[in-house]
Amino acid sequence: MTMRRGRWWAAGLLVTGVWTSTPSVWAQGAPGKAATPDKGAAAAPATPTPTPAPSPADADKESARLFEDAKKAHKAFQWDKARDAALAAFKLKPDPAYGLILGQSELQTGKPRDAAEHLELFVREAKSATAIEKQTAQKLLDDAKLKLGTLIIKVNVEGADVSIDGKAVGRSPLVAPLFVDPGSHEVEVKKFGFDPGKELLAVAPATESEMEFALAALPAEPETKQPEPPKKEEPKPPPLPSPKWRTYGMIGGAGLTVIGLGLGVGLTMMANGKSDEADQQLALLRQTTPTTSGLCGAGGFAPNAAGCAKLKDTLSSQDAYTNGAMVGYVIGGVAAIGTLGLFLLPRTPFGRKMMGVNVVPVVGGGQTGGMVVGSF
Repeated sequence: MTMRRGRWWAAGLLVTGVWTSTPSVWAQGAPGKAATPDKGAAAAPATPTPTPAPSPADADKESARLFEDAKKAHKAFQWDKARDAALAAFKLKPDPAYGLILGQSELQTGKPRDAAEHLELFVREAKSATAIEKQTAQKLLDDAKLKLGTLIIKVNVEGADVSIDGKAVGRSPLVAPLFVDPGSHEVEVKKFGFDPGKELLAVAPATESEMEFALAALPAEPETKQPEPPKKEEPKPPPLPSPKWRTYGMIGGAGLTVIGLGLGVGLTMMANGKSDEADQQLALLRQTTPTTSGLCGAGGFAPNAAGCAKLKDTLSSQDAYTNGAMVGYVIGGVAAIGTLGLFLLPRTPFGRKMMGVNVVPVVGGGQTGGMVVGSF
């Protein structure tokens, strides 16, 4: 205990000596004792409550003002006021140069872990600090570390989130050591796409532990295909009618077409033969009939009566053959159209409206032919 107290007084004398020689270093009282200002010293002004800065320039100005208050309280050994003012200034502007007064005030008010963090920041990043200030901060940091455990955490990948006891403390790589209170602590490191690492560590005061985490990359997950929506099955149409009647109809129509056309052609040839025969009979009658008499009829030449009767029969036969040929052609044409209609008729299921073609022959009344009637 004697040696420990002597070291504290030595540090206090060092800081006091620097304070009197340069305005950038401040006095330090003996730790563990309530520091009181000289009776003749003026009371330090109360630390004002910081207000949110409307702009970065105003924030810097307010931070500098608060730090001046912290220096005054520090010089008067008012550690609570010095810590509050320095911490408020640091929150507005995290300047590493604030770390010496802030860390010493925290150490004097029983916050060694906070003190170690700010003193380590001062030693590492305070560019404008003098060698004496750095030496003083290092001694105070060593005293704080006697009450704490120091962790140095290394991770094999960058950007991994590091947490201690569920509280985030930074991302890898960590440039500064971490300070924890003595006891058991759970350190967890995780990053998306990697298997997380977790370790439970018992920390003793004034010890330094180095932890290394090697995170293994997780295998790439296969792409999951979205299930296709079930296909809506359309109702199956009723079965098509049997095609036999179509086949039979087309066969019958084709046969009737051949018969009709054959009958028409045959009767046409016979009608032509009768026409030639009638021409010959008429020529014979003209040769035997005087020019002053008619050929046939009531005023005709009497000897021509038998020839005229024969000519009349020939002409009647010609007309009969001609009419028969016309009927044959009509029958063949109607059959051909019907056969073609059956061939082109779509196979529509029963129970639905069907397209149809009907051919109706027309004979008589001075007309001979066919009429096509259909529904579409």
